[in-house]
Amino acid sequence: MPKFYQAPIYTDGQLEEMDEKDLCFPYSDKYMTYNSQKRQYIPTEALLLKHGIDLEEFLATTDSNTPENIQETLEYISDQIYSYAEKKSGSSAETIKWIIAKGVKLGISPYRFRCMFEEILWKQARFYTNNDDLTKSSGVDMEQKQWLNKGVLYNEDRHIDPKIKAIMMSLGLVWIGSYDSQFSQFARLKDW
Repeated sequence: MPKFYQAPIYTDGQLEEMDEKDLCFPYSDKYMTYNSQKRQYIPTEALLLKHGIDLEEFLATTDSNTPENIQETLEYISDQIYSYAEKKSGSSAETIKWIIAKGVKLGISPYRFRCMFEEILWKQARFYTNNDDLTKSSGVDMEQKQWLNKGVLYNEDRHIDPKIKAIMMSLGLVWIGSYDSQFSQFARLKDW
């Protein structure tokens, strides 16, 4: 069985006392957890509640507000963001996940990068709860005057908030070029 990275868990008090250079990336806190098997950040219910998004109430409308369904929905929101970044980038999925985990962007500190990624996740959760899941829709889009189908919605990325697309572009996560030659050797170390 492969050995997975064990992300440290920091409390609010620890984050306030520690210098940024002492933080170990990726890490978990009360707003985002790091899933080392999937190698991605998952938002927590506390993050959504902090921004006025009640996932439990949203899932109650579908009669599926069990703790398991809440966790599955949080992972699904994370999966949407990661799959969008992987689809729109010229880099491999592993390299993109490493960049997000380590917070690598020229001119932005890893902590600031993580804060911006946290913003991406809660904004996508808000978009998801306000619009439900467009990829589950069918029928006619009156705005575009065309039939809706999963292929059209997926190819046009209508399931991603347009404001998030701009933030991801500023972080370099949807750049068509490839980071593989720069970072793939670090991603292969599996220490994340």
